[in-house]
Amino acid sequence: MIKKDFNRNPKGNNQWELRTDEELQKIIDSKPRNWTKKDFRGETKLNQVKYLTRKETDRPGLKFYHSGKRINMNNILKHSTKESIQEFKKGEIDISVLKNRASTKKIRDEMSQKEKEQYDKKIYANLTEEQLEAKRDRQKKWYYEQKDNN
Repeated sequence: MIKKDFNRNPKGNNQWELRTDEELQKIIDSKPRNWTKKDFRGETKLNQVKYLTRKETDRPGLKFYHSGKRINMNNILKHSTKESIQEFKKGEIDISVLKNRASTKKIRDEMSQKEKEQYDKKIYANLTEEQLEAKRDRQKKWYYEQKDNN
């Protein structure tokens, strides 16, 4: 009985040569730093040209400069208060706090007055004594500031 070799291409002609990690890193470095892996694969609105394959972007040795969602600062600033923006510019708060405040303000802006009152009652019912005291102090401070301005 003759053993057959089922390799249809024993010489390996026309085989794909894998690019090295150095070549891939040069491609990554040549593009904008805010590109994610999906941008290099051509799967986003930012870029539709395919520079790397999925297998290439999944290699462990490569350094991508951005990962995750992009932050739309215009949207955050649109829903932020002037005070929050000033605190962010001074460096008193970081981007996560600014984002959280903006999303909270956006939600409250979309509520009716009755919904706001119900929401506030629910929140205030769960405050501790310390938090209630801090709230009273804030309200007194606000009241006197308003009184002085008039």
